[in-house]
Amino acid sequence: MSDPAVRAGRSFATESIAVRRLLLLALPWVLAALFLFTTIELLLHRKPARAAVSVDSAPVVMAMKKIARLATVEVQVSDVVKYEEFKSFLFMSFPKSATLRVRGSVLGGFDLQRDGVSVVAHPETRKVEIRMPRPAILAVDPKLEWFDEKSGMFNPITPADRNRWMAWARTSLARTARQAGMDDRAKEQARKLLAGAAEALGWTADVEFPGGPPAPLP
Repeated sequence: MSDPAVRAGRSFATESIAVRRLLLLALPWVLAALFLFTTIELLLHRKPARAAVSVDSAPVVMAMKKIARLATVEVQVSDVVKYEEFKSFLFMSFPKSATLRVRGSVLGGFDLQRDGVSVVAHPETRKVEIRMPRPAILAVDPKLEWFDEKSGMFNPITPADRNRWMAWARTSLARTARQAGMDDRAKEQARKLLAGAAEALGWTADVEFPGGPPAPLP
């Protein structure tokens, strides 16, 4: 017969081995559960990363340059110009003269091909700086009416005279349009178009014009 103490020891040892085996089998599941719990906790309390903002300014710069070409104004003007020239021979003068009624349209704006335009974009503030050139007379479409011509045999009106007077008439139209405020109207038109286009694209536009004398007349 075996000793009861020995049987009790064997039983205790067997139970210890069983418990150890159970712990060894359960350990991977416990570790997995801890890992899963920790991962979920981190995901729930993690602060969302701030997305990087990238703004492409190339389309804005291109759009501003194209729109700047459209900043034109047209003025209808009319004027009456009289030309008179004299040709002296010995102690005598032989005049020739002509009066022109000049009407037509004058187109003002900005000659970007000749003078250029500066467009600088600041993506961080979504602001675009535009430096426009001076307003210029782009085209003159005159309608001339000749009347009250006077000349003589010694000083006749020639085709060269007419061509020269027509050129003067075109300059007179351009000067009258400028005196009527064409340059200021062209600036206002450019500022309105550029600011409106920039706003439509989600930007703001700062439009500036150079100081100094106006551009030469054509």
